[in-house]
Amino acid sequence: MAQNQYDSSAWKIRNRPYLYAVVAAIILFILVAPEVNEGNAMSPAIHSGDLIVLTKHSYSAKRGAPDLGQVVVLEKTAAKDLSDDNIIARVVGLPGDRIQIKDGKFYRNGKEYRVKNAHGSLGRDMKTELTEDEVFLLCDNRDIVKDSRSKKLGPVNMRLIMGNAKLIIWPFSDAGGIR
Repeated sequence: MAQNQYDSSAWKIRNRPYLYAVVAAIILFILVAPEVNEGNAMSPAIHSGDLIVLTKHSYSAKRGAPDLGQVVVLEKTAAKDLSDDNIIARVVGLPGDRIQIKDGKFYRNGKEYRVKNAHGSLGRDMKTELTEDEVFLLCDNRDIVKDSRSKKLGPVNMRLIMGNAKLIIWPFSDAGGIR
């Protein structure tokens, strides 16, 4: 019996680094996920082909909303007709907000709202009021309409958000936090 205890103990000591690595990988898989951006809808913040790290997070009226200005990733099922891939966009309207696009400007609750480095045309005038479960998303490259301005997507139910885009890890020249 003493031999079996020794063998078990030696095995644990010998394989401890591998066990730690497996546990760490499982925890990371639960908390974060990689995502490859396809297209230039979020340019200049995120470019086509950039590999980003997404922190998994779920939102709802009870759990809370994402922060204003945060870049989020939507499930592919959010708008199958709009995009074949996950949609990456910036939160510009929170639950209960009144959103308006008028004369090429974006208004949130009656005040003009601007995103630094966003460019392009906002397109047609529109007006909407968000429910307690909805957010309004805009891409930084406003000429590409893969966001809440599209009739195929509209205001987004927060439950469709997979998580927050936090870091660009590839290519190394773009590596760093997403602003």
